[in-house]
Amino acid sequence: MSNYSDDVRLCRVDFFKDSGKWYTTEAILFPDDTYKLHPVEALTIALQRQIGGRLSSMIAVCLSPYVENQFPVMLIGWKEGE
Repeated sequence: MSNYSDDVRLCRVDFFKDSGKWYTTEAILFPDDTYKLHPVEALTIALQRQIGGRLSSMIAVCLSPYVENQFPVMLIGWKEGE
């Protein structure tokens, strides 16, 4: 499993504008309680807990989410209640 730092729970997430232009990269810490979840659900929870609504209008891409059965994930919108 490749990861973004010495902590395997810390994963790189890239954010893109609607146009597809790269905007920024964030290191997102996946909580231990999301390890057994589906990667989409785990990434959504991690983003909500760590950055809330900030950047939620952008496309989030995580190539190696910290979950048991990982695969690349792309999300559009993750604000609570969506």
